[in-house]
Amino acid sequence: MKKIIAPVLALTLVACAGLNKNTVSYQMSKYDTAQYYTVAGEGSTKKEAAAHALDNMQRELTQHTPAVGQDILGDLVANAQVEKVWRDKEADTKHYYALAVLPRAKANAVLTPLLNQADAQLTGLAQQFSSPADPLADLKVAYKMQPIIERRSALDETYQFLQADHASYMPDTFAPYKNVFKEKMAAVLVGVSVEGVESRVLASYVVDSLNKMGLGVVDATDPDQTISVRISAEVDNYTSKKIDNLIWCASGATTQLVDMERQITFSSFSVHERAGTSRLEDSLRRSMQEVGRQVAQQVTLRLENYLKTK
Repeated sequence: MKKIIAPVLALTLVACAGLNKNTVSYQMSKYDTAQYYTVAGEGSTKKEAAAHALDNMQRELTQHTPAVGQDILGDLVANAQVEKVWRDKEADTKHYYALAVLPRAKANAVLTPLLNQADAQLTGLAQQFSSPADPLADLKVAYKMQPIIERRSALDETYQFLQADHASYMPDTFAPYKNVFKEKMAAVLVGVSVEGVESRVLASYVVDSLNKMGLGVVDATDPDQTISVRISAEVDNYTSKKIDNLIWCASGATTQLVDMERQITFSSFSVHERAGTSRLEDSLRRSMQEVGRQVAQQVTLRLENYLKTK
């Protein structure tokens, strides 16, 4: 979602609360906002005011750049200059203001090569998609594209913030890749089969985890399923014994993950948990809920690893 960015002047004044706004506004007005990005700072000495202006610039850029793109902020600020330092003559004590000025053209010279590089990498990877489509092979390519897409998006947020008109960089080039990971994830159809006690509880946890991954969840009988998740639930100690007025119940589940195209079981594991309450039904439900949480977690981890490395 595109961020709504307030005018740079307003942002800098808010960021530098306590400044003589009329003086700062006047000095900023001397710079063409179409060509320059300016940020103010203040201090008790000229050096301190200049340092604070550059710090404030980096702080604003950080606020408008996701973490995966923040490694380039140092290069951007390195292209800024403190071009104006002045004293507030009306103040009782010595107090200085400074303006850090970053030419937008220099900022673009840092960002556009990186954006172009990301677009070229995405184009090259997209050429590796299968024709006709192969869900598992295509998803492996999409996994390679994902970090590049995230970084490209982060750099574009910074680029937009530093443009006078806040325009995105070559949006038509990037648009086809924005949702490609989601599309390739959804194309991998996963059938879920759960048998045994409290099967609905187990199924709900597993289906929810698969949905969060973005995979397409289908009925276990679907002939087009790519992956099959097969779970068998059991109660190890259904005739529970009372201990300290608690009725204990131990539950377990054995899970197999099957690649339906290759007809191989690429992962299998078992989970066991127990719970004690005053009622057998509650003990069974709680123990199976914990089994469900652990099974769902393991299915997510093992399935993701397989989809990335198959």
